[in-house]
Amino acid sequence: MQSPAEVAAPTHRRPLQPKNFDSIPSVWIHPKPKPIAFRCPPTTGVGAGKESRPISLPELGTMAGLRDASLSEELVAARRRRERLRAERERTEEALRERYAAMRRWAVELEKWAEEQRNLELELRLLIELRDLQSSSTISSPVQSLREKERQRSTEVKLQMSPVQSVREKEQQKIVEAQLQGPITAEQNSEVGMPSSIEENETEK
Repeated sequence: MQSPAEVAAPTHRRPLQPKNFDSIPSVWIHPKPKPIAFRCPPTTGVGAGKESRPISLPELGTMAGLRDASLSEELVAARRRRERLRAERERTEEALRERYAAMRRWAVELEKWAEEQRNLELELRLLIELRDLQSSSTISSPVQSLREKERQRSTEVKLQMSPVQSVREKEQQKIVEAQLQGPITAEQNSEVGMPSSIEENETEK
């Protein structure tokens, strides 16, 4: 009988391996793929019914030349496109510069116009103030003229009253002299002075 240790140990089996390497199947060997031969399009000439044949070396050279020519044409087209884009960019930049300069000129003109407007407003305010002053002076001038008229009237009245005052003064002087001379002369002078007082009352009326 086997021991329990021998029963518990797992058994490892190795796969079978070929010993004769010459007898390895061809599936394991990867053959080199053959290059794809270029085929010419079918022709309608003499060899139209024949099978297609591979292209020879001169034909490959012509195709390479055609490919290079197409690449050169693409490069030329790309260069032209780049030059066209550069020219358009320069034109747009020039237009933007001109527009910026025009905007600057417009801003300067606008500032000048605003300054002129401010000056005109100041002049208009000054004119309004001058007109108000003139109107106030014209309103006060009639009052002054009335005052001047009153003064003239008062002076005229004084001039008219001055002879009457002089007559009164003369009469008073006569009365004083008569009182100094005596009672008789005073009575005579009083009789003479009565009509003079009546005349004075008439002149006052």
